[in-house]
Amino acid sequence: MLLNKGFIGKLTGYLQRIFDEHFMFIMILFIINSLTTAWSLFDEDKIDVAIGYIFSVWLGSLIITCLIDLLPKRFLQKIVKTVLVIPIGLIFIGEFFTMYCYKALIGTGIINSALETNMREATEFFSMYIGFSGVASIIVLIALIVGLYKYNPLKKITLKQKTKSGIVCTLMVLSVFYTIRMFTVYTDFIWDDEVLPVQRVYASTSVAVRNMQAYRELSSQVNSKVELTENKSEIKNIVFILGESTNRNHMHLYGYYLPNTPNLDALNEKGEISVFRDVVSPHSTTIAVLSKLFTFCNRESDQEWYHYNNLIDVMNAAGYKTYWLSNQETSGVWGNVAQIYAAHSDVSAFTRIRDSREDYGIVDGELFPLIDDAIANRSEDKNFYVVHLMGGHGLYYNRFPYSFSKFSKDDINLPITDGKKEIVAQYDNALYYNDYIVSSIIDKFRDSETLVIYVPDHGEAVYDEGEDMSGHIEENPTHHMIEIPVIMWASEKFRAKYPEKWEQIKKAADRPYMTDDMIHTVMDLADIKTAEFDPTRSIVNDKFNEQRPRIFDGMDYDAEIKNKR
Repeated sequence: MLLNKGFIGKLTGYLQRIFDEHFMFIMILFIINSLTTAWSLFDEDKIDVAIGYIFSVWLGSLIITCLIDLLPKRFLQKIVKTVLVIPIGLIFIGEFFTMYCYKALIGTGIINSALETNMREATEFFSMYIGFSGVASIIVLIALIVGLYKYNPLKKITLKQKTKSGIVCTLMVLSVFYTIRMFTVYTDFIWDDEVLPVQRVYASTSVAVRNMQAYRELSSQVNSKVELTENKSEIKNIVFILGESTNRNHMHLYGYYLPNTPNLDALNEKGEISVFRDVVSPHSTTIAVLSKLFTFCNRESDQEWYHYNNLIDVMNAAGYKTYWLSNQETSGVWGNVAQIYAAHSDVSAFTRIRDSREDYGIVDGELFPLIDDAIANRSEDKNFYVVHLMGGHGLYYNRFPYSFSKFSKDDINLPITDGKKEIVAQYDNALYYNDYIVSSIIDKFRDSETLVIYVPDHGEAVYDEGEDMSGHIEENPTHHMIEIPVIMWASEKFRAKYPEKWEQIKKAADRPYMTDDMIHTVMDLADIKTAEFDPTRSIVNDKFNEQRPRIFDGMDYDAEIKNKR
């Protein structure tokens, strides 16, 4: 017992000396490694994880300081401290800025943008987001860190020995307790490769460099030499709403039992929309779909998709001002194909700078200012907009604001556990919000001559029919992963000017279709032709081939997938 008391006393005395001599270094090291991550966790209401993380970093900072204290020379200790604090401190300042401006930690998307930014873009960014006040704030922050480090104000505060011992022991007990808790309860978080800011920057930079190399290699191969054989296009505005992970079987508009599409239901009752009821996607993953949805590449093609002309370049050649407005990633393995289309557009804008692996839960309503700005600056002649949504992409609870939490697990009529019912309810809420988004975009174009086409990339399985599956994969697919809604809306001015087109659209609503032929349909509606255009692949054309087999992953959809319930 005496040995234990003596050991504890020596340990407490040693730690008190470490605090007295290195307290400001410990504090600075602790702050620059914990503040932004803890801020992000608190912002996500992960309070318990945030508290555990704070105490774990505090213990880590103390241990590092103890190791530095073992160095024999004071000047050597100072060198090591400086080498640690300066780079980590600069990373902290950068991440503090991104959290303040974007509510986001440094990720691959931000690093990617920084690496690709030229001097002009950097100057514009600096003027818009940083400016004089930002520079002044950074200087003050640096001065504060340096001042605290050099002139330790706590040296002037005298505390009784018992008080000091009590504080030291309390901090140690809490730090050890929460560190053990982090390693046992929150293992997924603590073993994340990107817990600390310096880890995030290193990992993000590595991925960003690979992304840039892949994007440049892919972009250099894309064919953009469009030769039009006919251009009679006159439609003022064509809006292509590109949805995400939307299973039509979970939409009331398509017969689902929950009323999660009230706005589209109302438009349908008024006869303002044409609802296509037998459409499937060629794939169940975004990158695979986008390689066909906007190009002449299809399942019968014998070349890679990038050797074919794409819809953005076709619309550019036809005299349209093209826009790519997106709530998806700005870079990454899943974003590279979309990024190419965005780069080929006259105007491209994203709600956030982020990579494929990053998801900040930015809802699709964040696109409205981008759309409003595009409308305000649109061409007086012809405009083609692509609006890329997050739609029903998992995690489903990130896809809608709290005010759209209409359905709960009690509303779900499936033979599954309550936990899975909650997930289904979240997905149905995401589609409830998606209904609001799509109808709101339509309303923004109501007073103009506009055709709106809504097409999700693919569907989503969400424990349907009691299946133990949620998400989308290419292998062993279910019909839920590829059965998608397709909706077309025409403004009153469009219907008055092009009554025959509107009749073609309505007449085609029940035809079987696969969206790897979508480019033919859009061009047909716009009266644009190239040598690759095929009227038998346009669903609104009288020559449309309804007998074309819809093959998905080597399986005939109508014979092998459709009725496999």
